Amino acid sequence: MKKRWWMMLTAGLAAVGISGLGTVYGMTARDSDGGFLLRNPLNRNADVVIIGTELEGMYLARRAKQEGLSVLILEPKQRLGGQLIQGEMQYLDGVYNEQGESIVQGGMKELFEQYEAGHIRKKSQFAAYFHRLIQGIPIEKGVALTGLTETDGIVQSIRYTKDGKNQEVHPAYVVDNSDDAALLRKLFLEPLPGLGALYQGGREGAGEAPPQPEFMSATYMMRFKNVDWQRLYGQFWRLDKMERASLYGPDTYVDGNIAYGFPPIVGQYRLRNPQMLNLRGLNILNQGDGEVLINALQVYGVDPSKPETVERGKQAAQEEMPGILEHLRRHLTGFERAELNGEPQELYIREYYHYPAAYVLQATDLMSGRMFWDNVSIGGYFMDIQGSPSNREGLAIGKPDQYGMPLRSYLAKGYHNVIMTGKLVGSSAVAYGSTRIQANGALAAESIGVLLGRMHGRSLTSVTEREMADFHGYMDKKYKIKIAPKEAKDKIAHLSERQKEELNTGRLTLLGGSVVARHLPFMKVNVGGTGLRYTGGLKPLVIEGEPWAPLLETFHLLGAVQVRYDVDTKQIRYAYKESPQSEHSVQAPVHVHNNFALIRLADAAKLLGYRLQWDSERSEARLERQMDGHILGP
Repeated sequence: MKKRWWMMLTAGLAAVGISGLGTVYGMTARDSDGGFLLRNPLNRNADVVIIGTELEGMYLARRAKQEGLSVLILEPKQRLGGQLIQGEMQYLDGVYNEQGESIVQGGMKELFEQYEAGHIRKKSQFAAYFHRLIQGIPIEKGVALTGLTETDGIVQSIRYTKDGKNQEVHPAYVVDNSDDAALLRKLFLEPLPGLGALYQGGREGAGEAPPQPEFMSATYMMRFKNVDWQRLYGQFWRLDKMERASLYGPDTYVDGNIAYGFPPIVGQYRLRNPQMLNLRGLNILNQGDGEVLINALQVYGVDPSKPETVERGKQAAQEEMPGILEHLRRHLTGFERAELNGEPQELYIREYYHYPAAYVLQATDLMSGRMFWDNVSIGGYFMDIQGSPSNREGLAIGKPDQYGMPLRSYLAKGYHNVIMTGKLVGSSAVAYGSTRIQANGALAAESIGVLLGRMHGRSLTSVTEREMADFHGYMDKKYKIKIAPKEAKDKIAHLSERQKEELNTGRLTLLGGSVVARHLPFMKVNVGGTGLRYTGGLKPLVIEGEPWAPLLETFHLLGAVQVRYDVDTKQIRYAYKESPQSEHSVQAPVHVHNNFALIRLADAAKLLGYRLQWDSERSEARLERQMDGHILGP
């Protein structure tokens, strides 16, 4: 991309002590939300213009400024901070490799150190961190993007209004850092297939309508006070392993800072508005002073580009909160005296459309540990596709070791100066279950911010392999960030080419070792013609050609009581509803997946006096009661 006249003007101003927008910062003031208001700028040219204030883009802004570039941030919303501050998604997801080592680097590593030490836990502390991050960078919020000028794949200018006045800015690089593709929606880009194609695929072609747009659920972050964390922690660890697994789930965990899991408790709750909401496994953050934050209440049908759907979701969640509070008081130790503790300003938006990038990451890239010559991040985290209208429970596809995230996955396809950050990463809907995690995207954005300073106005699409290799060395030497390609474990070498294709289309789940499960099309389980309704958070799977289902819920649905499971010994204990004093103890093969113990339906049927009929062609299981000496009622 050629340098334009305004870039030379900026350099000339710097020579006499005026560095473009950098000087304008002296003419700003903080507003009530801690942001900065831009007043009467000397010019409307900036090296980097960032749309939106999601955390990832703020790392890009900081690094670009440190590398000598002028930066302007435009926020279409009335408040700053997006997911982290306004959505209050402050239960941070760590990223670990196969050996359990953290691979979080850069600015997010600094944040995690403060977070894990307990110094940053509450909204005010996160907000203070956020504003330190962007100190000195001019921001205008509450802007309305009205249009742009684009020539030969280069965005020349961006037009917007602020307080009723028309404004225009001329960027060298423009970054979409919003949760609703505020800039990308104005470009000539067709969205990639999303979850609608995953769950509704195959409907088109026989006179039927194409798949409808569908996004992962948004989340309403739940705030409580008067929680006795020590009581929760103490009771949890006083239980033996079998009791813990049975009461709270086999992978549920509690320490002094966080707790997660509790699917049996969640499964007992009955939503007032199940059409719009779902309560999934609890991710609980101890914020200190009896305050906790819980990531668990999912909101369906939210389109972040349509404010009315966001407001409708918020209202539904707020109306649900008294019932959830009462349920936690009754069923979760330490919450007996809990109270509601306010509400977030916004929903945590998890997904919007995926737009084409120069390279679109696939599930096989992640699971094979693929690295790229133009790495800007080393990513990790399991492919966690959260619930949506067609699949309330969501899907856990597989856990990679670690993988590269290329620069090309952050460059809008067909454009020379348009950069995507955070949740807008170029990624398939399946791979997005992992690529969306903030620590992955924050490192990429931070790296791109540094790289922009080394490009001297050139398009990022022109970077060479030699330049990227030099850049990787620069990042290591100056910032102690290691993003050069490195060895990673290929966890899908055993799959056939067809299975790899099915992994990319979201039809497979990878369990431990080389075990492969199939979840699409979803399997139905019927007893005497009546379908079993699994509400605990995981649907039955087909594992190596046989139907498996959540152990505890299946036993309860088939009439067993007092069901317990020992993770270590694979021992199942249960009684029949008609004779609860008579306990049975058996061993059976079990898989633990996504905090659920799974048992073969054939084993469950045999143990509880049923006969299984399995139709693999239709992915349907039928159970019929048979008399084999057990007392099963009339």
